[in-house]
Amino acid sequence: MKILRNACVLIAASSLAIGAAAQAQDFKNTVQSAASKWDEAFNKGDAEQLAKMYGSKGALLPPGSPAVAGDSNIQQFWKMTIGKGFGQHKVTVQQAETKGDMGYAYGRWQAIGPGEGGAKKQYEGNWSNVLERQGGEWKTVLHAWN
Repeated sequence: MKILRNACVLIAASSLAIGAAAQAQDFKNTVQSAASKWDEAFNKGDAEQLAKMYGSKGALLPPGSPAVAGDSNIQQFWKMTIGKGFGQHKVTVQQAETKGDMGYAYGRWQAIGPGEGGAKKQYEGNWSNVLERQGGEWKTVLHAWN
C-alpha cells in the first residue's frame, strides 16, 4: 500500500511539474508573439499601435532618461524615437514567467538607427518587461532596456 501511495504522489507531483512547465512555455510563446507584433508596429512607424500594447498605467524606463508614463507620453516617446531614424527592430524572448495576472519577461533586442555622419548603426541590448493581464490581454506595465 505504501509503495502504491508513494507512486501516486510521485505521478501527481510529476504531472504538476509538467503542467507548470507547459504553462510557462505557453506564456513565453504568448510574449514572443506579442513581441513580434510590437516589432511589426515599430518597424511600420505605428507609435499609436505601440502605445496600445502598454497597460493603462504603463511606464517606460529608457536608459539615461526619466521615466515615461501614460498612453499619450508613451506614444509620443515612440513616435520621436522612430522619427530619429530607428527601425528594423527585433525582440527575442529568453525567459517569461507568470503568476496569476502578473508576469515578467526578458530577453535581447536589436535595431538599426542613426550613427555618426549619417551612417546607419546597429544597436542592441537587454530588455525586461512586467506584464499584467488586463481585460483578457497581457499588457506591458513596465518596460526597461539598455
